[in-house]
Amino acid sequence: MSIGSEGPGSLDRRRRLAAGAFIALLFLSVFWPSPIVSTNLLCCNAPLPIDDLSFLGREAPSWDIAFWWIGGIILIAILQSGSSSRAELAAPLQRLRQMRFRMRPRYAIAIIASTALVTLVWLFADAPIMAWAEAVQSDAVEDAIRVVNRFGGGMNPALIVIFFFVAGIVYRRVRWVRYALAMAIAGAAAGILGQIVKFAVGRTRPELWLGAFHHARASATSFPSGHTVGAFALAGVLLFASRNLALRVIAIALAFAVGFARVLAFRHWTSDVAASACVGLIVAAIVTAAIPDEETI
Repeated sequence: MSIGSEGPGSLDRRRRLAAGAFIALLFLSVFWPSPIVSTNLLCCNAPLPIDDLSFLGREAPSWDIAFWWIGGIILIAILQSGSSSRAELAAPLQRLRQMRFRMRPRYAIAIIASTALVTLVWLFADAPIMAWAEAVQSDAVEDAIRVVNRFGGGMNPALIVIFFFVAGIVYRRVRWVRYALAMAIAGAAAGILGQIVKFAVGRTRPELWLGAFHHARASATSFPSGHTVGAFALAGVLLFASRNLALRVIAIALAFAVGFARVLAFRHWTSDVAASACVGLIVAAIVTAAIPDEETI
């Protein structure tokens, strides 16, 4: 039975199942390879090149194969649960040809307001918040930081974009495809802009204890936060484009959590995170407005 001949209730159930499977995969990627480590401790006690501090794609990548098998099974299940013609598969890509970037006065106002906000945070919040972060350090805080940081790095941003794109095409939800295109473009643009600013400013990370404006090598620069820029670029797309309140709240809450964790980890000053959030949101707003909004393919 093709999607076109199914009732709306059946299609909605498939969409919810696909979303649920993706959320499970996303959380699995955040905690990976903990399931392997825990299973080994319970039954085998074999020597492994991974531990609870390892994470997806960075340490002993050969052990990530099991994760990608699971991800591949979910992808195949989503693809098999729908049927789209070649024209329907190609239609969402037409959004890229229809993009129109326009610099509106509100963007200039947002940039000026963001500059003022970051300056105030730098002058009045950097030192006291960093002192507070040092005072609250504990094993539990470090564990929480480790988990939250993974939401803003590694393969998780790419997984989010891929899911919305594939599921949007399979289930004929142009809005989901629009999210994917906007997140991919916004994430890339904000990331490139962040790297340019990093190289130009050269601000030292708090963990180096050399002072906020001691010029450091490019690999150790703090301003802005790449994790936070990417998190707010993706979350900003959902914040500005989604009609689902729960999705908007969850997306922006996770972005704030990523930024907060970067401060608690002494990887960034509070003003770094504030600037990164502003850059990510402004770029997301510009890109989201540029992509045509259509409800059906």
